[in-house]
Amino acid sequence: MSGRLADRTALITGAGSGIGAASARLFAAEGANVIACDIDGNACRETAAAIASAGGSAIAHPFDVCDEDAWRDAFAAGAARFGRVDVLMNCAGLFDGEALEDATVAAFERVVAVNLKGVFLGCREAIRHMKSRPANLPWASLINVSSTAGFVGTARSGIYTMTKGGVRLFSKAVAVEAAEFGYPVRCNSLHPGGTETGMFDDILAARGLTREQHREAARTRNPLGRMAQPDEIANGALFLASDESAFMTGSELALDGGYAAR
Repeated sequence: MSGRLADRTALITGAGSGIGAASARLFAAEGANVIACDIDGNACRETAAAIASAGGSAIAHPFDVCDEDAWRDAFAAGAARFGRVDVLMNCAGLFDGEALEDATVAAFERVVAVNLKGVFLGCREAIRHMKSRPANLPWASLINVSSTAGFVGTARSGIYTMTKGGVRLFSKAVAVEAAEFGYPVRCNSLHPGGTETGMFDDILAARGLTREQHREAARTRNPLGRMAQPDEIANGALFLASDESAFMTGSELALDGGYAAR
């Protein structure tokens, strides 16, 4: 199959819905073999089935990104089916919506486990898998999904903001270390703004807002005056996965309608 990701294999977490599912479908349409991963097995199987129905190549591999052994199994499954993994997109994430004074240690540990530990484990396993790839192949790409919360703070999202800021700086450290160690691996962070997904509905609900109320607020706070669609964020992920971003590592790609520019 031809396309911008032809002959490459991408492992995508959070691929059962939202940005992860949109990215999985787009990557497959651009020629990639996709390993669709999600803690919700039915959801990632639906994504893989949709890709197959459209003529693409995909397998579903449900697992918990907080599970160290499961990460090894995911890369092993991808290599066994497709030969190797070329792209990792860490898209799985959780949100917390409590005021800091009401936040619990249990909530902290839950969000940190997915948003930081999951990204750490994914990048570590990817480096182990990708560091010895043949010199005739394009460099591998790691894409860590952060957020506009990695740039600016907002109320009722302190733990989430902390983790997304951590993803941003961790991605820089991974990029620098991979280069200094001579590994053919790039790493960048992707920063979506408000996107019309189920997860963003949870964020709005925590703040007592509907999508329509947020759309009204976006018209004044966001220079583009609207929320993003998952496919628009997936286009940015495709750029980071492809050779079009071959001279980009340790950087951020903000797709936030200009929200963080204010």
